[in-house]
Amino acid sequence: MNSIHFHFNGDVNINVSLPDGLPALAGMAVGGDVRGDTASYQRLVDSLEDYLHGAADEEETPEDEVDSIVMVMRPDKTPEVMQETQCWDEIESRGSYDCLEVVSDGGLDVEGLTIVFDGSHVLNLGRERYLLGPVIVYKCDEDGDGVSLSAEDVIAAVVYFADHTVTLCADGKDFPAFHI
Repeated sequence: MNSIHFHFNGDVNINVSLPDGLPALAGMAVGGDVRGDTASYQRLVDSLEDYLHGAADEEETPEDEVDSIVMVMRPDKTPEVMQETQCWDEIESRGSYDCLEVVSDGGLDVEGLTIVFDGSHVLNLGRERYLLGPVIVYKCDEDGDGVSLSAEDVIAAVVYFADHTVTLCADGKDFPAFHI
């Protein structure tokens, strides 16, 4: 049985078990061909969307003061969804976050997912790159402005990084990393 676990702002945890017949989220996560329990998936997306809208409070806050919803992904931990200011306060003290890349994967139907990470945490092995530290996931609109992640963006990011998590071994010790 597949499962997804989300952690929100240190207060809320959601763990969802998916039927075995459902694809490993890749096709269903972003509006693709859902061949399983569509109603359960829709309830998951709706509940995430409600939480994200409530946390961002975009309806009552002027656009220039909106605190966007972002995700922090670590190779060895549960993804965390939080507000952008909280994210930067927590993460910036641990690195320079000098690298920015757009997530491009033909299997995901969302556009504008962008990641920021500390370039000193990248291990280059030949032509392959592995990220050993955290990554901040956010979304850009068509104008390049940062906007809050939607529920489908969150699920797409979880799927993308789950599919790109590998285990490396050095000095007899295993450690997880993101293949970027």
